Amino acid sequence: MTLNGILTTSLSGLFTNQSAIRVTSNNIANVNTEGYSRLRVSTEANVLQGSSAGVTISEIERVVDRFLESALRTAGSNTAEFSVQREFHDRLQGVLGDPASNSSLSARMDQVFQAMADLALNPADVLRRQQMLSEAESFTSQINLFHEQIQTLRADASQQISETVTEINTELQRIAELNPLLVRQRAMGEETGGLEGQLAQALGKLSELIDIKVDRAPSGGVTVTTQSGYPLYDSSLLQLEYDAPGIVDPGTDFPPINIFRVDSETLEQKSSSRDLASHIRSGKLAGLLEMRDEQLVDLSLSLGEMSARLMDEFNAIHNEFTAVPAPNQLSGKQTLVDGAQQTGFSGIVTFAVVDADNELVQSVTVDFDSAPPADFDALVTQVNTALGGAGTLALTDGVMSFTATNAAHGVAIADDATTPSDRGGRGFSHYFGMNDLMSAGASGIYDTGLDGSENHNMGSTESTTYRVVNSSGAEIATVSIPVGSTTSYNDIITAMNSGATGLGNYFSFTLGSNGELSYAETATYTDLKLEVVSDTTDIGGTGISFTEAFGIGDQHKANAASDVKIDPTIKADPNRLALSVFDTTGAIGDVVLTDGDQRGALAFQKLETSLVSFAAAGELKASNVTLSQYVARFLGNAGLQAQRAQNLEEDNIALQQEVAQRNADVSGVNMDEELANLVVYQNAYSAAARVLSSVQELYDNLLAVV
Repeated sequence: MTLNGILTTSLSGLFTNQSAIRVTSNNIANVNTEGYSRLRVSTEANVLQGSSAGVTISEIERVVDRFLESALRTAGSNTAEFSVQREFHDRLQGVLGDPASNSSLSARMDQVFQAMADLALNPADVLRRQQMLSEAESFTSQINLFHEQIQTLRADASQQISETVTEINTELQRIAELNPLLVRQRAMGEETGGLEGQLAQALGKLSELIDIKVDRAPSGGVTVTTQSGYPLYDSSLLQLEYDAPGIVDPGTDFPPINIFRVDSETLEQKSSSRDLASHIRSGKLAGLLEMRDEQLVDLSLSLGEMSARLMDEFNAIHNEFTAVPAPNQLSGKQTLVDGAQQTGFSGIVTFAVVDADNELVQSVTVDFDSAPPADFDALVTQVNTALGGAGTLALTDGVMSFTATNAAHGVAIADDATTPSDRGGRGFSHYFGMNDLMSAGASGIYDTGLDGSENHNMGSTESTTYRVVNSSGAEIATVSIPVGSTTSYNDIITAMNSGATGLGNYFSFTLGSNGELSYAETATYTDLKLEVVSDTTDIGGTGISFTEAFGIGDQHKANAASDVKIDPTIKADPNRLALSVFDTTGAIGDVVLTDGDQRGALAFQKLETSLVSFAAAGELKASNVTLSQYVARFLGNAGLQAQRAQNLEEDNIALQQEVAQRNADVSGVNMDEELANLVVYQNAYSAAARVLSSVQELYDNLLAVV
């Protein structure tokens, strides 16, 4: 070998080992850097024209196990999903409080029944009446608080979705910047370990936000998709978009999370937008969507069901009895009936006017079985004619009212003891809410008492539009149902069940015996959800839409827990609390009401042990339980959801730590190994330097001879 060859060989050894020392030093410096993957120097013989020319670095590569790296990203994505869910449930549990405390919902329910028991001992005692109303109001205030907090949490989840989308876009932009640099470095044969590390960090952060799958090209670049295969970064950059609404309530229609291609330089949109929701499987974004659209909605529905049944049971009793003195007027709630509609009632009910001494002034008994009025207009005429001017029954835009003509007189509506009036499972006064104790943003119970053959009295241009979505939130179909071409409720149901123009491919609709509209999925689909997009209908000028009348859409059921309150007139005057039985057998001039009647208070007290039929709501199945038991089930379900989120978080953290340890065993820096490598490279460097020094001496000697 010539001196020049020896010189070249020694220099290659110097340069190669110098680079190896630098790489090893960098590994040692990053021994405590989280997520750092050590670099490894690969060398090879440098051959020129068939002759050895020393050594060269073939590659400086990150030491990684691609499978473990992918598994670590997946574990991080799952952990982030359940961590954010656990955080929301922790906040919700903070609002619900300790079930064992005296301020819990269960404790307040017990306090209501205790106040009812005390009232039954002395119904005429105003202080006991006030105490019962106060305890009931405290309970309803808790319901309102829970409803508001659930919607606040949904609003917060929506806002965090917007922030997460921004973070995802930032990481995708970073990947789009690093990827071409990595490809260029590899093409030029230069070191890529640093860029690989930065890219791995960006992919790791992105995987915590949304589930991703990474594919590597032979050029060294990457393509990033969701686990379902939808592209996030391939030949061009994609960006997400979500505009969080400012106010959130049960009826809020959240905008989609759209994705579209953009110009990598200007970020201007280059393609049409598509909804990404169905492709989001895990990560923080999936956890937030699950809380906003599923878990918190389920809790709001079960809370609404609890509130609706509570109000219905309390109002049923309060409408069954009469206050002493009787109120001058009873005014009902908004209903969907009009004067030309058949009454749909069975049984017997009495309308009466009493004076200040609780003596009967005039009354009329209506028998819906043997002599039913043709319609509500006929009923109003029959009652007013029989009362002879002593009182007036009126139906205006779906609201029933009953007023005594003399301001000193009162009115009462009482069902027959053996054959009470009934429509949709409720007596006359209860159906119209003539003497309701409680009210809310929605009734939550939709037993309309309608017969399917009845005319729906809606306009020819009115319509309803529905959206069908699957369990992942993807839209399956949007369907509009015009009512202009229909006449009866049965006609509308037939139109909805149509497979060609309706919803029949997805749901089957039926009208029950109490006039309740129910629907179930067809055999073709599971886990579908029906959403109301728009409803321009107005039933008979009452202001009630078709979907509102039948409770279609989660918002109507959830709103039964909003603005729950005691009737202000009763709250202001506890004597308006209806606890007395009207004597339907009394003649004119007889005392038909008794102050201090215990029977109404006993009926309220009996609610504590009475079984109530609850419909399926959220995660709670249909059941026949007491009010207290359902309250306990609601709180238990909320606690179960919180525990489930915590357990899933802990399980995935354990898995993530295990995968991270295995990955660190492969990719992490081992100080002993690196120090040993450092000694080897330093010795090799010294050896190359000594060879170089020897060559220098030979050259000096040769030149001296010359």
